[in-house]
Amino acid sequence: MVKHIIVAILLLPVAEIAVFLLVAACIGFLGAFTLMLATTLAGVVVLRRAGRGRIARFRVAVSDGEVTGVEANTGGFLTVLAGLLLVLPGFITDLVGAALLIRPLRQWCGRTFKAWVGRRQAAQRGVIDLSPDEWQQVTDREIENRSSKRKSR
Repeated sequence: MVKHIIVAILLLPVAEIAVFLLVAACIGFLGAFTLMLATTLAGVVVLRRAGRGRIARFRVAVSDGEVTGVEANTGGFLTVLAGLLLVLPGFITDLVGAALLIRPLRQWCGRTFKAWVGRRQAAQRGVIDLSPDEWQQVTDREIENRSSKRKSR
């Protein structure tokens, strides 16, 4: 999955240039450039309305790789992400950023993200469900004996 994300990030500038050329062919270079400037200004407005507090929480959550911080404030996180995507030059990022400003879509993305994080965390914990006849309780003394035998090997 990480490979796909890296490839997508590397191909994004090429796709953005291709889409810009298509839009410029349809409405003219000046119109495409003006539209891109307008979406950048809209992104600045979204970030200003989001406030410094949300932006600071977004920055901390992303820099620490803290999924729980992002998960706890999904609405604010996605609003700041929408503003950042609008600020970036290009129509693809603008389209995704504008879509994230739509409340039902933002809520759906938040629920999907939370479910994905929950599945990943459960998989990382390695929880195994056993029926009562598949396990037995072991005393602490037996555990200590097993660990000392492993160390001596």
